Amino acid sequence: MMLRKFGLLWLVLACTTPVFASTLNCKVIKISDGDTIRCLDNHNTPHRIRFAGINAPESKQAFGQKSKQALAGMIFQQQVQIDIKGTDRYGREIGIVYFNGQDINRRMVEIGYAWSYQRYPQKGYAKVEMAARKQKLGLWKDPHPIYPENYRHLFKGNH
Repeated sequence: MMLRKFGLLWLVLACTTPVFASTLNCKVIKISDGDTIRCLDNHNTPHRIRFAGINAPESKQAFGQKSKQALAGMIFQQQVQIDIKGTDRYGREIGIVYFNGQDINRRMVEIGYAWSYQRYPQKGYAKVEMAARKQKLGLWKDPHPIYPENYRHLFKGNH
């Protein structure tokens, strides 16, 4: 009876453990844009990482290149730690990127080069976005910035 309860408990725990909860250590080898990177892990396995909880301007969008440059200035060619949260429909791993203990996803929002992702928000990101808006940092210098998802719909094929 005890063994049966233990087996049932183990099954419940196994089914409720997050599938993608893992930490990845890797070196950033490419900055695709302000919320996507490529990196190599300790076994030289490549990973495509989409930053969780943020949405940066598209490359051809206003502030797209500045967002990319800001991210590159922080982590290009650096060793980072990534808390993997899952994968997206394009096969990219979704995660929170840390460098020297700093949440880089949050930092991109804080300096005004990314939005707090409206569809999948991360705790605290909306608050730092509001502060960046008030200070007119980064993309908030534009009186009418276009959210990346809306930009993609408006300019299909041009990004």
